[in-house]
Amino acid sequence: MRIELVSWLFLLSLCYVLGQFQRIWGQNGPLYESTKQLIASQSSRAARIWNETQQAIYERSERLQLAKDTLDDQQGNVSARLELFFDSDYSAEWRACSKKHELQVAHFNRELVDKYSICRNFLDHIMGHFQQEIVHEADFLGRASLEIAGISKACQIWQLKQPGLNHAGVLLCTVAGIGGINQRMSASLVVCDDILLEMVQEDLDTPSCLFYHNLKMEFDEVFAQIESCAMN
Repeated sequence: MRIELVSWLFLLSLCYVLGQFQRIWGQNGPLYESTKQLIASQSSRAARIWNETQQAIYERSERLQLAKDTLDDQQGNVSARLELFFDSDYSAEWRACSKKHELQVAHFNRELVDKYSICRNFLDHIMGHFQQEIVHEADFLGRASLEIAGISKACQIWQLKQPGLNHAGVLLCTVAGIGGINQRMSASLVVCDDILLEMVQEDLDTPSCLFYHNLKMEFDEVFAQIESCAMN
């Protein structure tokens, strides 16, 4: 299935490049200048795609890191409040009020630790997948513009300025070279898009993470009741 997809992407890339070539050649006349402009336009297109992808990667990675930091901060707050709850040196009023919620807080303690671990492991998995897969694909996308620009030299398009040289070979080299890079870019974008989709906010809010956040709010309410009781 993946081989068929790659072949299809390559065919589409070739068709796209040929279409662009015919359009530019028809508008600009001389073969050398048209080919030079084709390479420049495709190089600029690759740079634009990379800039857009790079921005998406940055935004998603920032969102994932924020989700992890928020989760850790919330659990740190829970741990601090639990230490306060079980502090034997606290006032008699505090101990009396906390005693009423002892079983409730013990339940919160177990559930919050469990759901925190599950949610944190999930976020770590997403980050690991991101670092292993997308970095490799992004590395190619970042080089694609320069690789397309290098086709001018690799395919020796200077030959198009002189009659009697191998124009057909130069054109074939150029079109196949750009088509191959575009196909590789398309495949990389498919991988990047799949990984970035995992990192949207909706997918980060798994049942375990949502359960943790809701449980944390309930725990905060109970703790506020204890504090209010101890102050009265």
